[in-house]
Amino acid sequence: MTHTTTDLEAPTTNKAAYEELHTYVAGGVSSNMRARGIVTPIVVESASGCRVRDIEGNELIDMNMGYGPHLFGYADRDVTDRVAELLGRGHMTGLPHRLDREAAARVTELVPGIEQLRFANSGTEALMSAVRLARAVSGRPLLLTFQGHYHGWSETLLRTQETEGYRPRPGAPGMIPEASAHTLQIPWNDTEALEKVFAEHGDELGAAICEPVLGNAGVVPPEPGFLDLLRRRTRERGVVLIFDEVITGFRVSRGGGQELYGVVPDLTVLSKAMGGGLPVAAFGGSREIMRPLAEYEAFHAGVYSGNHASLCAVAATLDKIRSSAALYTELEGLGAHAENRVGAAFADAGRDVHLERVGSVMSVALLDSEGAVDHDGHRRLQTACQARGVYFHPVPEEPWFLSTAHTTGDIDTVAETVRECLAEQGHGR
Repeated sequence: MTHTTTDLEAPTTNKAAYEELHTYVAGGVSSNMRARGIVTPIVVESASGCRVRDIEGNELIDMNMGYGPHLFGYADRDVTDRVAELLGRGHMTGLPHRLDREAAARVTELVPGIEQLRFANSGTEALMSAVRLARAVSGRPLLLTFQGHYHGWSETLLRTQETEGYRPRPGAPGMIPEASAHTLQIPWNDTEALEKVFAEHGDELGAAICEPVLGNAGVVPPEPGFLDLLRRRTRERGVVLIFDEVITGFRVSRGGGQELYGVVPDLTVLSKAMGGGLPVAAFGGSREIMRPLAEYEAFHAGVYSGNHASLCAVAATLDKIRSSAALYTELEGLGAHAENRVGAAFADAGRDVHLERVGSVMSVALLDSEGAVDHDGHRRLQTACQARGVYFHPVPEEPWFLSTAHTTGDIDTVAETVRECLAEQGHGR
């Protein structure tokens, strides 16, 4: 069946435009996760700094920031100008480019655990490849994961958060029933469970993977000593330790979570903030662990992996990080201001909130009278704030992300908007 759009007039409201998207795009979005971020329809016309503008001309302060890539804000000219110049010289040839070395050298300089790497197009691709490499190196297929940690949507890593014993189930319809057959899962920050699984399965485990800061079920930092214990047990048993730093890489510190907590994994996966919003990811580790790829004994591919435009964005972003001596001090100060002001807004409205922060990543989840996350109330709050010019994700487990484009004034506006919306909705204890 053939459709034509040549005679269609462009819709002028968010609701009409979003509904029309469903005619051509299945579900109206190209990611199931993205649909969860839309309670009140919004279709973007442009974005700059920390603000997005919709097709109706409304401007919103954005606390989601594209799910975290925009450390320096939307349309950062230090990145976009370099990419624009590169586009005029050819952005993808499938051949080596000087940017391969330039971008890779920046990553290896900043991230403690990486001496060599491979580039990929997304976190999911890089995570899938890192786990495959870890299994090839260790010679064992069994993988240890942690509840709440999301590692993309590949066949063997997308899993339920519930377990039968240690065993999760495949996480989506259409996955093969055995997709999680070689995966174990235990609670995050549970020292007793960690010791138990290594006592029972340590000699079978080939790899263990975690986010150094849990960021996909609210922000949950590691308990003191937990990452050190995980590092010791994996090293003792010859288990390859993988840090999923898709969120934390270049965001919680210059060297990511591994620098912040002083625990260096065997393999690291990066994405998001590394490329300033362009589709790019990487996985890497020591020269020894990357040797199977260096000698083409292991397999990794992708026509667009390491394309010139994405690597230009990596080089530009990491150059800016390298030259910004006070960057993470400033982001920490902004984060502390946000934590204090937003926390006070909930207190002023007489409503409890779960608020946790690591650097520029912050979890804000409305609680009910029993102390549990109030999903319906959080969605109502998000809808009211969006109508007043503040956007954050309607799912309370999704983090807020700060950028250097946010100011303390922006944060004050966000906090005041939250306070007013809670008060108007009568969200008392």
